[in-house]
Amino acid sequence: MNILNISQQTSYDNSIESFEYHSYKPYVTSFNKNDEIRIPINQQDLYVLPSLSSLYIEGNVNVYNSTTKEKVSNVHFVNNPVLFLFQDIRYELNGVEIDKIKNAGVTTTIKSYLSLNENESKCARVWGWSTAGTNNTSGGAFSASIPLNKILGFAEDYEKVIINCKHELVLLRSNTNLNAIKLNTGEVVDDIIINKIVWRVPHIKVSDRERINLLKHLEKDRAIPLVFRNWDIYEYPLLPKTRKHTWSIKTSSQVEKPRFVIIALQTNRKHNSQISMAEFDHCQVRDVRVFLNSSYYPYEGLNISFSEDKFTLLYEQYARFQQSYYGRRSEPLMSLKEFKDVAPLFVIDCSRQHETLKGSIDVRVEIETDQEIPDQTAAYCLILNDCIFEYKPLSNIVKKIS
Repeated sequence: MNILNISQQTSYDNSIESFEYHSYKPYVTSFNKNDEIRIPINQQDLYVLPSLSSLYIEGNVNVYNSTTKEKVSNVHFVNNPVLFLFQDIRYELNGVEIDKIKNAGVTTTIKSYLSLNENESKCARVWGWSTAGTNNTSGGAFSASIPLNKILGFAEDYEKVIINCKHELVLLRSNTNLNAIKLNTGEVVDDIIINKIVWRVPHIKVSDRERINLLKHLEKDRAIPLVFRNWDIYEYPLLPKTRKHTWSIKTSSQVEKPRFVIIALQTNRKHNSQISMAEFDHCQVRDVRVFLNSSYYPYEGLNISFSEDKFTLLYEQYARFQQSYYGRRSEPLMSLKEFKDVAPLFVIDCSRQHETLKGSIDVRVEIETDQEIPDQTAAYCLILNDCIFEYKPLSNIVKKIS
């Protein structure tokens, strides 16, 4: 702003006339375990903004005391409980899958530990986010409003309207409810019932001038790029009891380059309602290294020792994530102690890659520990990849650039 320009005229942005949320409901009314739930937007002559849409969910959890057979009124939800009720969530445009997350609870929990700051964490309580979990004292009734940009990388990165397309959000219910709650001794969960699912999507009405500009795009039928970073998770269900293990993750294309690789471990947490599925274990890991073909990250080993509280370099990698990924000042959600006790994540930044890294890319992870990996330990690898689609709004063609 020029402080000497005292004659500067006031201007207002009237390009958007209205911003209204519209609710869309699924085809089905049954939301039981393993059910596929499809929520369509079939009307095409709309300007919709998926990045600011949200999922509204209502339900009830029934927990009983195994001795007295009485219903428990105070139920403890784990952190991010509602998304642990779903296995997969995907977004389709004109029938083509644009983005998908698998193992929705674990994926979004890891990503939120990295991305949220303290203020955002307070706002996230509307969808059950609390690192310590949440006590439900309302007899088991619950509701949550989850922003789609906290579920899918497409909604987080692509912040523009989409014109003249059919949209569909597809949710697959998990085959278990045990990962969403933490029970006390003698408590038994009867069921978690979802009564209502609504996809609330903003409809944008624009001024006449903007409408003419958008219609010109529509008439020319030029390809509109959809550029984002998807969240791709891989699971190693049972790590061998060893001090050094190599895990071949995937082979990716030149376009889908991994930018971040996050490793998380859990010991005996899956399908175990006595401990929280939303927390992770360090398992005395000493070093984690990611290989992209022959290139490896980080360059130097970390030589961590959790038993001696020597893990500050690992925390530093976690704390730098927001600055590197979002280009903003880092405000890590967890303190050093919380990082060790709640979610010791191994965050590997491989966003800067040598120009010789072309063609297919083999992603491999090497894990070293001070002690043998405990029994019943699972490993998760969350890869944040580049992803590019394009769509033609008139001919309704959607394709992936690979």
